Amino acid sequence: MPPKKQNSKRITLHDVAAEAGVSIQTVSHVMTGNPTVKLPEATRERVREAAKKVGYTPNRHAQAIRSGKTNVIGIWMPVDRPIVSYIRMLQLISREAKRTGHELMIVPLDRESGLSDQAIAPNMWPVDGIIAMDSGAAVEVYRETPEGKTTPVVVIGYELVSNGDAVAWNVTESMKLATERLIASGSRSIAYITMDWQVRDFPYERRRAGYVQAMEAAGLPIQIVVVDEESRAGSTRAVKAHIAEHGIPDAFVGMTDMLAMGAVRAVTTSGKRVPEDCQVMGYGSHPDAEDFEVPMSTLRSPIGEVIPRAWEKLIKRIQDPALPSELETYAMEFIKRDSTR
Repeated sequence: MPPKKQNSKRITLHDVAAEAGVSIQTVSHVMTGNPTVKLPEATRERVREAAKKVGYTPNRHAQAIRSGKTNVIGIWMPVDRPIVSYIRMLQLISREAKRTGHELMIVPLDRESGLSDQAIAPNMWPVDGIIAMDSGAAVEVYRETPEGKTTPVVVIGYELVSNGDAVAWNVTESMKLATERLIASGSRSIAYITMDWQVRDFPYERRRAGYVQAMEAAGLPIQIVVVDEESRAGSTRAVKAHIAEHGIPDAFVGMTDMLAMGAVRAVTTSGKRVPEDCQVMGYGSHPDAEDFEVPMSTLRSPIGEVIPRAWEKLIKRIQDPALPSELETYAMEFIKRDSTR
């Protein structure tokens, strides 16, 4: 027997409504995530289950034409670096999206396409708003395109753009204070470990700026250790080369916990002890930092506060694009562990 032909009939709101036993209007409110209509959660769940059962897929273009809204939020995030914080942020953003009935569209960025002075605007489907992680340069370029002129944006970082807000943590001041702690504990020779592209492309990078400010204020020499591979192994090689040329300093400060952990390896394999002979401090509260061979002191970003606030500001801006642009900053937390005295 010849195979049965697949049913090519497009599933509509009418099919979902019939399956759920509710009106088409109710289905529309649930599928579009209309926040102004109060419906019992049981009804919303019944509609969502009915949509899954009949295979309903929302037509985003049709929704956008009818209402001017897609109910989709674009998430711009760097993907060219092994940064656990971005995954943490994405988890919290996903939680907020579920709470408000939105869907997410991930837009990957790297230094060549969106994070440098040569940034280009990424191609993407229409969205109601954008949360941009450390990608203000790409947002500025996006603002020059017809579709990007009016899209509400919240940047996780310090870049404040038109019709947008920024939510960040106080990186420079936090790193300055952390470096001052090392100085106060008796360290006079302190080296800062950073990536080669940071030195090359970001001369005013905030973490390095905080370290430099603290050292200059104390009248101490600046030492920069440049790493060409963002990994523990890459950091270990660079720090070992620095030690071979300059000796072991009183302390190392890492641009990230990963680079700091590489410094611990370099110091201990050189026959010295952490923190007795050399203190080491990281940045970012990497999951491995707490139970590393020498538990790492670090600066923890207030992601749990920043992401819900960023989402709240974006939803408000979508509802009222005339709101004035705002920059909010949060303090970082110094986590004292065994790698510092």
